Amino acid sequence: MSELLVKEINERSHPNAKGERLDLRPFFAPRSVAVIGASPKQGNLGKYIVQNLLHQKYGGTITTVHPSGHAVADCPVVKDIQHLPKTVDLAVVAVSSSKVLPLLKPLAAKGIHHLIIISGGFSETGEAGEILQHQIRDEAQQLGIRIIGPNGMGVFSAPDRFNSFFLKPEELTLPQPGSVAFISQSGAFLMQMLGHLGGLGVGVHRAVNFGNRIDIGECELLAEFARDPQVRVIGLYLESVQDGPRFMETARTIARSKPIIVFKGGKAERGRQAALAHSASLAGSYSVFKAACEQTGLIEVNGLEQMVDALQLFSDQPKAGGDRTLVVSNGGGMGVMLTDMCEQAGLRVPEPSQKFQLALKELYPSYYSFRNPIDLTGSGTNEQCVSIIEYLLKTGEYDALLLVLLPGTEGITADIGPMLKSRLPENLSVTVGAYGSLYGELNSVLQGSGISIFATGERAAHGLELLARQSRWVTGQPENETQTAFDTLPARLWLRSMDQNPHEMQIKNLLRQCDISVPRHLHVNSEEDIHRAVAEIGFPVALKAVGPDIQHKTEMKGIQLDLNDEKSLLRQWEAFYKDWPGQVWAEQQMPPGLDLMVGGHRDPQFGPVLLFGTGGSYVELYQDIARLVLPATNTEISGGVQRTKAWKIIQGFRGKPKLDSQKLLAFMKWVAHWMVSEPDILSLDFNPVRLYEKDLVVLDAKITQVPL
Repeated sequence: MSELLVKEINERSHPNAKGERLDLRPFFAPRSVAVIGASPKQGNLGKYIVQNLLHQKYGGTITTVHPSGHAVADCPVVKDIQHLPKTVDLAVVAVSSSKVLPLLKPLAAKGIHHLIIISGGFSETGEAGEILQHQIRDEAQQLGIRIIGPNGMGVFSAPDRFNSFFLKPEELTLPQPGSVAFISQSGAFLMQMLGHLGGLGVGVHRAVNFGNRIDIGECELLAEFARDPQVRVIGLYLESVQDGPRFMETARTIARSKPIIVFKGGKAERGRQAALAHSASLAGSYSVFKAACEQTGLIEVNGLEQMVDALQLFSDQPKAGGDRTLVVSNGGGMGVMLTDMCEQAGLRVPEPSQKFQLALKELYPSYYSFRNPIDLTGSGTNEQCVSIIEYLLKTGEYDALLLVLLPGTEGITADIGPMLKSRLPENLSVTVGAYGSLYGELNSVLQGSGISIFATGERAAHGLELLARQSRWVTGQPENETQTAFDTLPARLWLRSMDQNPHEMQIKNLLRQCDISVPRHLHVNSEEDIHRAVAEIGFPVALKAVGPDIQHKTEMKGIQLDLNDEKSLLRQWEAFYKDWPGQVWAEQQMPPGLDLMVGGHRDPQFGPVLLFGTGGSYVELYQDIARLVLPATNTEISGGVQRTKAWKIIQGFRGKPKLDSQKLLAFMKWVAHWMVSEPDILSLDFNPVRLYEKDLVVLDAKITQVPL
């Protein structure tokens, strides 16, 4: 990681209440640890923590604290904190929740300012537990104590032979030292990850389960692992986000140099409810979280298996140099299927140049295919396979290799492993999908070789997609681009002069002051107003019922289009006026165009969010919506538009003329700037926004604001 990026991460790492940035290393590499609550009693969690430390051959001093004075595994024991040795720099607390708060002052007096709270019974249990958790947080901040937990497993550090886990040692499979760091909101997910990675031989540097996240959370841990030169890739399991804007700043900075793989729990409603019960966290809107990942370069995966694959991949592979992929297999159908998968994922699978194909045809059987995918058929041998790959990769026409090996033939065996290991270039991305017995045999040979091996070709292909996706994001980031400041002077403080819920025409008058096009409109309270509307607006006319309580005009039958003569207009106005006296407006009916939706809302975790998509009456049905967490750069706003199906129409679909994308982007930036600069806005809804070849007109507008 460059010195500039480290400086930027340090600047964005928030200090404690005293303005100090306490070192987190004692959580992972303490010279001496106190386990509070450990006793030899059956089922005692502190006992298992001590046993784990001894089993992992932790090299520091372990002292237990328990009023009974009974020792665990011959470790020194004291009856209270006051009698701990002065050298302790980390305490692990495994006592009931009600006993945690009284420990803080004695710990601080003893000079212990790093604390892992294993205990549960806090905010995950309800209001009383939440109050207690807040008391502990406030007291710890005053005393300068940093906390991981409560209600969690704590930490694991392979090179320091340290963990604070309370599971039985025989039930744990812990990885060897490596380049993976992992942060998890769930202890169960962390333990499964460590077990799977350890079983595959994927090394882990450090890992944390922060539980209820009373103090140290994902942002500070991300920054810690970003600074650590031993970490190449960071995995992240989250059910909620502690501080959305800080999370985005931190992730965006780190992702430029280290990949961050994230899996989000609590995506659907039942999942959000489970997350609340599990870790006392509001899971939040998944669609907004997904947008945050896209903007910050986080690589999202779906499930434990994909997380394991991604961490293995990025710990093995060099940075992707491009997306030109060579596909090689000893089964033709498998090669075709994976070629389709690669191309659907945005990878290119180009044929070798004709001269290289001809050269290979002169050396190998005529029934082999060299067009990419390379098909060696069931007759291919280990030497032929490696030689063909070696030759084609040296041509410079490929950036990555996807090798898929099927068992059952005499020519392709596990002996190909050492050949691949010694002869493939180290600067190219290489993934291998090995089926059946070949997978187990090759996995043991290729561990640590820079070649990522998976149990299926599909998983190997997905790995190359992830490498290419991360490379595209990094190379596609403009340097130092910030959001363009928009002149929203007429909108500034406008809400303070309005009613609590300004109606559509009030909002449109504001838009007009900001040089944003809206239809001509007139408040119609009498027959005389009808005559004036005809003169000022012309036909066709739309008649609308407009008011703060009229939010869905179509469902309420409060809108009538295609009024083309004064008699029809008068008759419709009389009908509307009976139901909505004083709330009827005549408006210019705009010609057909592309109906879009532009809006914004305030997410409880990430703050202001910009929305764009296909609009009109069926916006909920189409679900063609892009979201951007604000503030957003011009590139991000433009990219959000281009991710929607509406973009194809804007660009001129099937010979139709292009529409005014510049005015659309300008309007979206204006909406974004207003959402960011006006904290009283809860939501904005401009739908439809009608786009033409050379104009944009807002046809409907709604706003909700923070209640008084």
